[in-house]
Amino acid sequence: MKRSIDSDKFKSWKPYYNIVLDTTTYCNAKCPQCHRINSTEGAKLSFAGNVVKELPLIHVPFEKIKKTFTQQELLNYNSIQLCPTWGDHMMHPQAAEIVEHFLSSSWRIVVSINTNGSMRDELYWWKLCSLAVKHKSRYHNRRLHIVFAVDGIDQEMHGLYRRNTNLQKVLDHVKICSEFKERVIVETQTVLFKHNQDYLEEITKLCKEYGAEKHSSVISDRFGEDDQQAENRNVYTFYDENNTKLSLNKVTKDWTAKFKKRGAQINRTNIADLDDKPTCGWSLTNTLNINFDGNVWPCCFFGNVAIMNKKSWTKHHPFVQKYYDYNNNIYENKLEDILKNDWWKELPYVIQSENPVRNCVYSCSNKYKEGQFRIRERLD
Repeated sequence: MKRSIDSDKFKSWKPYYNIVLDTTTYCNAKCPQCHRINSTEGAKLSFAGNVVKELPLIHVPFEKIKKTFTQQELLNYNSIQLCPTWGDHMMHPQAAEIVEHFLSSSWRIVVSINTNGSMRDELYWWKLCSLAVKHKSRYHNRRLHIVFAVDGIDQEMHGLYRRNTNLQKVLDHVKICSEFKERVIVETQTVLFKHNQDYLEEITKLCKEYGAEKHSSVISDRFGEDDQQAENRNVYTFYDENNTKLSLNKVTKDWTAKFKKRGAQINRTNIADLDDKPTCGWSLTNTLNINFDGNVWPCCFFGNVAIMNKKSWTKHHPFVQKYYDYNNNIYENKLEDILKNDWWKELPYVIQSENPVRNCVYSCSNKYKEGQFRIRERLD
């Protein structure tokens, strides 16, 4: 006897969401190419450490997070990624409490943190990782995933880009967290430039020595790709706190070729090189980006530009202008209701149309020529 399908129950099925959540706009680091440091005007010569005027310095109140992401609501989520789009989660005064709230509210949820790892003391990191032991789940053996930034084999190399951070502190925190390897995944990541490209194997070895089990490396592509008139897209010039002129150089072409052969995946490219339609991560993986202001976006590429240049970027495409016709704020509306409005219903069709949003094409097209390459490997 065939079992009939309950069509009403099938229609009521809801997907599980993966959320990238901003909890703060504070960060101790002063990375020259970071969105929070660079202004939309004259970004090439920004003073390292100046926070852009468009960005308010705030911590999202813990009570607001708890009120929004209730135990019932979190049953609809697979993962929470506390990623530093506008700030480092570990700068939040209640960073550990927020992590515990998510881990304790749903047995399904995995929490990941991307951090420069140079703040707090060793005891704080030990307490943070112990939460994964306290709230262990049969569904996931390891529910906490921490990614630390390691950009060199010594402080000088690491600090050229990852300014105002202490490499030894980062490595010590990696070691502390690696003691919880049965419940915590510890990963390190390197952003590659010309000054550290030839030291990648040594950086990877150093991270392994301190207990990292995975390492990812990515070539920086923030060299003026939006400025079609840029004379030199291989050098990024900036000034440090002493007003000394410094520069970051793009990895060399021959080294990039070697890197690609190691199995890199190309993520981004120049819009002029594209002829394929973009593929949206939101459509494929139900991943959403929530800015510090609570606005829900299909990705950080949308959200970043919205914060930096809200007035001008809405002129790029008529569809983008419609976003502000709706209340897409998760701290004021339920996510389920937000995703029912016409803007979100129209999004998949616009992306695959003959006139897609420029940001979608630039960031997520299927055809690539040059751009950002990434490798992730296990350190067994």
